[in-house]
Amino acid sequence: MQTPIPLSGDPLDICPNCKVDLTGGPIPQQYIDAGHYGNHTHYSRRIGIYDRGRDRTVAWVCPDCNHQWARD
Repeated sequence: MQTPIPLSGDPLDICPNCKVDLTGGPIPQQYIDAGHYGNHTHYSRRIGIYDRGRDRTVAWVCPDCNHQWARD
């Protein structure tokens, strides 16, 4: 099975378990123009697991297969 290439080019936008593309819908141009999203053009479907004690995202979850993997 060939791994799909995500729209963003970011390997984090592919689930390591089911290989689904986690690139979401396009970000409206007015938000991109306002500088709110850096160089990103699409939302991500990845779900972040946040640890308050460490004050950071520590893992990701795929919304399709519920696989969880550690943030690098």
